[in-house]
Amino acid sequence: MAIYEYRGITQKGKNTRGIIDAASTASAREKLRTQGIYLQEIKEVRREKKKTALTSSMFRKRATVTSITRQLSFLLGASLPVDSALEGVIGQIEDGDVKKMMINIKTNVKEGKSVSQALADYPDYFNQLYVSTVHAGEVSGKLDVVFERLSAMYEKNRILIGKLRSSLTYPLLMLFLAFVVVVFLVSFIVPTFARLFVEFEQALPLPTRMLMALSGFVTKGWWAIFIVLGLAAYVIYRLYETEKGKVAIDSFVLKLPLVRTIVLENFRIRFCSTMALLLSNGVGIIESLTNTEGIFRNSVFTSLIRTATDRVKKGERLSRALASGQVFTSSLLGMIHAGEAGDRVADVLDRIARNGEIELEERLKTLTSLVEPVIIMVIGIFVGFVVLSIMLPIFQINQMFG
Repeated sequence: MAIYEYRGITQKGKNTRGIIDAASTASAREKLRTQGIYLQEIKEVRREKKKTALTSSMFRKRATVTSITRQLSFLLGASLPVDSALEGVIGQIEDGDVKKMMINIKTNVKEGKSVSQALADYPDYFNQLYVSTVHAGEVSGKLDVVFERLSAMYEKNRILIGKLRSSLTYPLLMLFLAFVVVVFLVSFIVPTFARLFVEFEQALPLPTRMLMALSGFVTKGWWAIFIVLGLAAYVIYRLYETEKGKVAIDSFVLKLPLVRTIVLENFRIRFCSTMALLLSNGVGIIESLTNTEGIFRNSVFTSLIRTATDRVKKGERLSRALASGQVFTSSLLGMIHAGEAGDRVADVLDRIARNGEIELEERLKTLTSLVEPVIIMVIGIFVGFVVLSIMLPIFQINQMFG
């Protein structure tokens, strides 16, 4: 099978372009003719064996994989053959690069590759975890079930990320507005009154002098502030590129009071849901741990999973292997141990993940409700300080002329 890119006119007279796979150019022309498309131009596209140079962002790739998985889950669940299901997915894709990728995958499957092998050619989209899960489904003969579970997992991740974004958007917006208010007062309002006070040559109160000093620094040295912030960001970035720096920064993040709780809960949810998915589809525990490690970037978490993997290889149970990192509470480890005793580890991990999602949502609501009044209070204190600093000299001037 070859891939062809075409440009033509529909029966309604509209210009159209797209991608199609066929055995030959003549076959492609005939295929398009049956679809009511009158060709203007057609050319073969060289198929890339390993991966295409796709420039989509990480979030766009995640959304693409979620959509593809959802459609494959539905089509395979309707008892369609794999190649027909892939054909159905291709017909729903509008992005040209993604469509080429899926046509390549379908062609490779038709030529004898397994679905997991065809997906493995595009690691930017289908990671090792995804490929291993699909491979387990092929071995067990439950490919439709695997895609259904993958679809559910990706949908849960999408909902979780959406909740995190929506919960943090309002506090961040409030902080930004507070910053704008502070900059406006210090840069424009205070200097106007400062010139007035200087003309009377009176000794100014301490709050006024402090505010004028801050205003002068911001208005005259704003460029220095940006340079310092830029250098700090660059140093942190370069430090994070080193192994020791990455460990130090990741460990520091986990020590922040409010952030620590959210990050740890998010890790436990993703770890347990991913492990449950892999184990329930017949993937071995060591391979499941190895694949799960790849979805995390925080070095503290990857180190924990790597250590747990090594301990499981030596014969330890999962509950005991995870106890070394002090990330899982004793109650959660006890639940995993109970699941091991009853050979229901996947079910227990899935239950932990679902309970964690509920707890995280409640904590995010609580955090949002606490942050809002704190930000308003901080803004009120600063505005009150500005007003007091301006009013005190005015009272002095009134007394002087009174």
